[in-house]
Amino acid sequence: MAVGTHWALYLLTGKSSPRGMTVRVLRSEDKAIEVGRTAVDEGALAEDGAVGAVVINAAREAVWACCFDGGAFAPQEVALPEELLAVPAPDSPEYGDWLHKFDQFITRNL
Repeated sequence: MAVGTHWALYLLTGKSSPRGMTVRVLRSEDKAIEVGRTAVDEGALAEDGAVGAVVINAAREAVWACCFDGGAFAPQEVALPEELLAVPAPDSPEYGDWLHKFDQFITRNL
């Protein structure tokens, strides 16, 4: 599949102890970002709601990320560290390590 033909939205869930990842594939980068921002905005205060989101292009590069900002009570866009910009495929051995690092990064920013 060519770069730019789909975007994957990953949501990290669980406000007090982030855990779990849900994935949704969308055909528009803007729609993926909108859905991610809305999920974090509406779900961050709910039990197991979304607290962080990242949008990944077809080349598995992170193109947008946000986490819940407790001070503003709204999603806040964040710049991911370089080690999180390339996202391994979910079935690869490296994916668990990436997910753990993403979890730690979001937890530090909550």
